Amino acid sequence: VINPEDKIMSMLNIGIIANKISCITVDDIQGMKVYDCAGLVVTPGFVDAHAHEDAYDEETGNFKLDISLCMLKMGVTTMLGGQCGIGPKDLCQYLNALDQKGHPLNVAMMSAHGCLRDAQGDYDKYKSVDASVIEKMKWQLERELGIGSFGISFGIRYIPGLDHRELLGLCQTVKKYDAVAAAHVRGDNEEALEAFNEFIQIGRETGGKIHLSHIGSMAAFGQMRAALELFDECAASGMDIAADCYPYNAFCTEIGSATFDEGFIHRYGGDYSKVEITEGKYKGQRCTEETFLETRTEHPEYLAVAHVMKEDEVDMALKHPRTILGSDGILNNGNGHPRASGSFPRFIREYVINKKLVSLYTAIDKMTYQTARKFDIPKGSLSIGKDADITVFDLETIRDTATFSKPVSDPEGIKYVFI
Repeated sequence: VINPEDKIMSMLNIGIIANKISCITVDDIQGMKVYDCAGLVVTPGFVDAHAHEDAYDEETGNFKLDISLCMLKMGVTTMLGGQCGIGPKDLCQYLNALDQKGHPLNVAMMSAHGCLRDAQGDYDKYKSVDASVIEKMKWQLERELGIGSFGISFGIRYIPGLDHRELLGLCQTVKKYDAVAAAHVRGDNEEALEAFNEFIQIGRETGGKIHLSHIGSMAAFGQMRAALELFDECAASGMDIAADCYPYNAFCTEIGSATFDEGFIHRYGGDYSKVEITEGKYKGQRCTEETFLETRTEHPEYLAVAHVMKEDEVDMALKHPRTILGSDGILNNGNGHPRASGSFPRFIREYVINKKLVSLYTAIDKMTYQTARKFDIPKGSLSIGKDADITVFDLETIRDTATFSKPVSDPEGIKYVFI
């Protein structure tokens, strides 16, 4: 049994009564149902710090269960959605639907900046908005924070017109609720440090909690060491700062997004073949200039994978004590990146067992309690009285099986998932 909240890592038995942890003991215990987990590892249910939630169909009143089923199969019992400034059009409706319809796993949500902006009108993503629009966004954000949002997420990269006034005003509102402001920052590669500093400055001015999203895809190009040093310097000065990362050296986003605007080829080494299309007639193919431009024009909503990050820098990020695990899981009709199905078992297999870069205890902490503590989510713990969200796995056999050609493929070694 591993429970980072209480610093436990021992051979123990767990009792559950009424969906709560009732005891943890060396003694033999009996119940109405007994699960024999001898030889297995028992941990809090994994908590995904960064995922893109299932779509909700207003007409049918049902969720399109997609990401959530992948999450469950890799041991995730709680996911934090609404990331990168992208989320449900109406967060209040979405949260109500989660409560009323039920859902296969626990879903915590951030308020998505892009949705707050869209709700005020059809504004050019490359241009700033005036003060009256920002005030309306702040009002809506307060409403969402009041009914259960865990903070705000920005996709600054995706809305280049997002300026200091807009960032500061919304983050000041989040600070009032002692919630977290997270960001997919403005630039990656050689622009990463400047982009991190832009958002860190907002943290300095508000005194609030900040979080840097998927830092592997932002700084694993030669900037990671400097980025982590910057984060540590901020923490040393009293800032509440953390980051998430996924255990792959390729990122994935819509091919029509600003990430792939003019100039991206220079940033990523001048080669279209590093970009892979995940759906449509070129599915599974690396791009040429022609197929890239055709797909971006005709199907900007298609997901594309960019095989451009340095593996050793992703390793550096995931070893760092300030980094937690986030899959950045996103799928489009079952197409996308294997991180949606493999991130958590892959982290254990590659980083604990194969590369031996982190201990099993540290890995579980990064996958459970650290995330819950950062975002103030009441999960990620096996302490007595806490919700009995539990993942049980076989350390000998746990592994991811998802690939870029088969991104939705069940992992191995996950024995039980209790919610």
